[in-house]
Parts: sequence; C-alpha cells; structure tokens
Amino acid sequence: MRNKQTKAFGENGWRLQDDQNLKLAEAFEKKIDLDKKELTILLSLLENGKTSNVELAERLGLNDGNAAAYHVKLLAKKGILTRYTVQIDWKKIGFSADFVIIAESDEKAELLALERHLIQLQEYYLKRLGDVLLLPTPSGCVLLREISHCYGDKTTVIIAGSGTSDLDIAFFRENYLARAFKGVRTTLMTTRYRTIDNWVVQRDALDTLSAIFEAKNASEEEISEIREHLIPFIEE
Repeated sequence: MRNKQTKAFGENGWRLQDDQNLKLAEAFEKKIDLDKKELTILLSLLENGKTSNVELAERLGLNDGNAAAYHVKLLAKKGILTRYTVQIDWKKIGFSADFVIIAESDEKAELLALERHLIQLQEYYLKRLGDVLLLPTPSGCVLLREISHCYGDKTTVIIAGSGTSDLDIAFFRENYLARAFKGVRTTLMTTRYRTIDNWVVQRDALDTLSAIFEAKNASEEEISEIREHLIPFIEE
C-alpha cells in the first residue's frame, strides 16, 4: 500500500504519506516510549530507507539536514535504529512460494539440535554457494529467512522462508528436517496471501477477503462492517 500509493500521487502523494506518518506518530507516541520526531523518522525510514536527512528535516520542520542527522544518530545510539536494509520481492526473482514450518518435539534437546543442524548446513553451503541463506533441492532451492525458538503452550522452532516451488519446500521439509530428526514433528504452511505485511495493511488482501465473505453469502451490511474494521485508522 505505501509504495504504490505514494508513487501514484506523485508529489502530492508524498505530502499525503507525510500526513499519515505524522498521524501514526501521534498515535504511537501515546503507547511507545519515543517522541513524535523519533517516531516520524522511523516511519519515514520504514517507508524508504534511502530518505535523506534533508527530506527528514523538512518532514520534521527542522532547519536543516544536520538537525535531522542528530536525531537519527540518537536513535542509532539507543540501539533502536540498527541497520539500513532493502526489501526484496523474492517472488519476482523465482521464489514463488513463502512458507512457515512449525517444528515440535517432546524433547527440547531435539529442537536445539535441529537449529544447530540448519546452521551447520548453511555454513557448509556457504563455502560452496557463497550465501548462507540458500539450501539446494533437486529442482531448485529454499531460502531461509528466519529461525526462531519459541516458548508458550509448547516449545517450538519456527522456520520461515521461500522456495522456488511447493515441491522444493516439501523436499526441504522431508529431507532436511523429518528424516534427519525422527523425534521432531513438523507442520508446513504455505502463504497464499498476506492481509498485513511489514505492518502495512494490503489492499489486495481486503478485496480477497471481501470476495470470500460474498461467497459465503454474507450480507452487504456484514461486508461493509468488516471492511470498516479492516481499513487503517490513519485514513479516517
């Protein structure tokens, strides 16, 4: 929503996005231990990591880029702003399917061993492929994005990533996980669409949900009420 919206409106779109960021910053300020200037910087950099200090100063109402740079350095010093990165659409370069695998075991040691196993595999392929993220399959590869050890009702390891096909993801699950660890149970989920991605509500997803509600014979009033609750408050 962010990128499409701002590009579509040109210069006026940037102004619209600035206003939205300010409204978000005002809302967050009541809940988060940061002031409005710091929150506006974070939201602006999330929107575009290449936003210059001059642009930040303009949005913050500061005199020049040096003043904005001072606030950026403060955020880095606090450990809040840790690094600048890029957001890649992996689907457009061949990774057609995103997935999440939940691994469970009655033995916590098995889950820790599974994490070590994946890290060691990454180190092994690093020497041969030059990238710690890729694990090869017979017809493609799997890209691992996150491995998290989680506690709650159950201790689990959650593995998130992308694959060049559903078959490659299934191969990864079967051969890299299930066969290697007999005591680990895995649940595979492949992502079909996202309603929220990187904290932004996806407009296409709202249309998809509306179609689902209509297919279930929901009334126009019910559909309208649901959409009203899904639309971000910043547009009110």
